[in-house]
Amino acid sequence: MDIRFLTTFIEVAKTRHFGKAAENLYLTQSAVSARIKLLEEYFHTTLFIRQRNSIQLTQSGEKLLPYAKQLCATLNEAKQELQIQSSEYVVCGATQLASELLLPKMLSHLHNSFPDWSVKAEVLTLDTLSRQLHERVTDLSFSTEPLKSEEVNSDVLLEHELALYRIGEGSDSIDAADFVAIDWGTKARDWLLTAYPQLRDAKLRTNSLNLALNNLQSEGGIAVLPIDVESQLPAGTKVTKIETIENVSFKVYVHSMKQVRRVGLAEIIQSVSTAC
Repeated sequence: MDIRFLTTFIEVAKTRHFGKAAENLYLTQSAVSARIKLLEEYFHTTLFIRQRNSIQLTQSGEKLLPYAKQLCATLNEAKQELQIQSSEYVVCGATQLASELLLPKMLSHLHNSFPDWSVKAEVLTLDTLSRQLHERVTDLSFSTEPLKSEEVNSDVLLEHELALYRIGEGSDSIDAADFVAIDWGTKARDWLLTAYPQLRDAKLRTNSLNLALNNLQSEGGIAVLPIDVESQLPAGTKVTKIETIENVSFKVYVHSMKQVRRVGLAEIIQSVSTAC
């Protein structure tokens, strides 16, 4: 049976009018009448009582209607699922800092290098990122910390030195009241607390570099920032490097499962892993 016969039946039952049903379905009225006739022949019953000014469902039509709706809904869901399954798409996940530092560049790389692929990107916590990667909900993951899993490949895409900076005007003192703490990881935090124990407290703590920079621009203050931070600030902003953090850098990793099951995904992973 053609599913269009059932959709026509549902539309006539809804409008109670062959002409309106035909208009809604972009068919001729004769085509609607022909489909209903074929449907009645298939079920060996009458589905509508045709009166001069109205159309009513017969008892058989009333019984068929919920089955017709359920069958059409099920087939539409199957169609959508198969379209999603067969489409070419890649899902990217990133922690907050990684999304700000690298994800825009990676998305441009994917769009330029694989224009036929659709891309979905989400900002996730590290735990969620790891779980979704292992569950294969996410294809590629980016973070500033490595994932400890024998099932995962992790490559360093980006590495930068860090330094303690003062943004804007201010005294030479280094006080917690001026400190904006960004979560660069354990090594950077340990160095900072050893060199400047007074910075155990902060006026703002955040895992977002963009939020930290906005606050520093508007209020001034001190923070651990990438050594090229000047390029991310408006021209004319006063930037003073207080001290470089020796032997400590931040890294952005790309993670993917060692066993790749989807066709074409291995090529994307290889391309991203060598993009920087």
